Amino acid sequence: MKLFAVAFYAVIMAIAAACACQGDPASDPDPVASERTLVGQVLLPRGNGSRGVEVVVTVTEAGSEPRDRWLLFDEQGRFAHTFRDSLTSVTVSTGIRAELHRIDTEELPEVNQAGQIDVGVIDLRDRLTRHRLVLRAAEGAPTGDVRVAMCFGPPPVGPGGEPVALGSRQFPPVALGSEVDWLLPHEAQSIYFLVERPVGSGRGGKWRSGHQRLFGPFTSAKLPTELIMD
Repeated sequence: MKLFAVAFYAVIMAIAAACACQGDPASDPDPVASERTLVGQVLLPRGNGSRGVEVVVTVTEAGSEPRDRWLLFDEQGRFAHTFRDSLTSVTVSTGIRAELHRIDTEELPEVNQAGQIDVGVIDLRDRLTRHRLVLRAAEGAPTGDVRVAMCFGPPPVGPGGEPVALGSRQFPPVALGSEVDWLLPHEAQSIYFLVERPVGSGRGGKWRSGHQRLFGPFTSAKLPTELIMD
């Protein structure tokens, strides 16, 4: 009888332990379940491309500092980004330092059944005006591609006072001699354009150590129609 009782008790304990393991989420990690996809759409004045407008998400990984990720959107303004980190904010800005729309953590919608955080349509058509600008090479200066950043206020600098680098997909190459559309807020002040040439030519040119030229400040009412790069 004692042997039966001991055996029965052992079976009960084994079942309890198995149930406890099944109920512990830490013992059954599912990395896919934690993935979510941010989706939304930005409406811009008529024209092609982003024209300086950016969608940036700020995320935080466990034990690390927040970091920004730039999202590309299509010709209809739709964007999507799948992530597993903690989402801190979604920001839409034009140029550098001109924030147009911001959604913080507490304002984000709940995750839907498709695993999406849908921020809906962000309509900026009435808040922005178009400005066309031609980039030209100075007489005797080489032609080729440059990169351009529109800044509201002086461009930011690095920890050692070094200028901001334009060598990323955030600043796509623009051929000198071409016309570029920009979108900026009405009655904007202190507008700068930072133009950078790569070191060398062709696809192997080094952008991050190239020659830079700063134009400005301007106001939206007195923007130039062309910039001459030496």
